[in-house]
Amino acid sequence: MHALLDLLQSAGLPADTAQRLAALFGQEVAAKGSVICQQGAPEQREILLLTGAMVSLICDADGREVCTGLHQGPTVLPPHIARSQDGRSLTEIRTLKDSTVATIAASDLEAEMLRDVDVRNWANGIMRAEITRRAQREWALAALPASERLAWFRKVHPNHEALFPHTFIASYLGMTPVTLSRLRKAAE
Repeated sequence: MHALLDLLQSAGLPADTAQRLAALFGQEVAAKGSVICQQGAPEQREILLLTGAMVSLICDADGREVCTGLHQGPTVLPPHIARSQDGRSLTEIRTLKDSTVATIAASDLEAEMLRDVDVRNWANGIMRAEITRRAQREWALAALPASERLAWFRKVHPNHEALFPHTFIASYLGMTPVTLSRLRKAAE
């Protein structure tokens, strides 16, 4: 509960509001390799990653994966509304190491947002941050050559190269692992 309270309060929630909200979350430990959300499966939760690391993936019918997010705890995963449609997950979220997550039904959080302006402001801030993150990545993918995408990634995510497998980083940056490897060697 301590890690959850710290995460909620670090986002500016008053201590009493964070306490009340934290009591509504369930917590679980997910082993390395666990699928937290399965693409196409029913999904109605908001998820906070308290410890560990996860990736968001979109998988095609042939089993190819595209990485759309790299998550290191403590953080709030992309909001339910941004990763689901008609109650089904648009993405797969997979653990890369043992992780601790806190979850709440999206409808319960929405009810709290209507009841408490501090919770509403907190949740709206998370949504704004996610929209900004996606827009910046989309811009980088569309406007920057591969070497500049890597520089952008290093600036925005300074510790991620040491934490996440390079296959996921390459996919996140819209390049092959071979291209990423060449760019990394050229930058040394």
